[in-house]
Amino acid sequence: MSKNTILTSQLLIAVVLASGCSPQPTVPVAEFGSSVRNVMGSQIHDPEAATNPDPDAIEGGDPYRLDAVLDALRSDVAKPQEVQQPIVINTQR
Repeated sequence: MSKNTILTSQLLIAVVLASGCSPQPTVPVAEFGSSVRNVMGSQIHDPEAATNPDPDAIEGGDPYRLDAVLDALRSDVAKPQEVQQPIVINTQR
């Protein structure tokens, strides 16, 4: 190959590599997190409830059922001794 071809190919490679370093943010970067914010916003039933809470107590709960739910939640937390167990992966066919 001639020196002119080598220099031209090196210059072309340098231009292609330098074109990837654009300082402009891309569209996904500019809109990063907007879908999560939209989904979280659509899950809120009453956005004013945090600033204007209902003064009336919630009625109609069965105390035995609610106690059972709380007991289940308290006893169903992760147990550290189970988390520290080694993970076994079988690769036999």
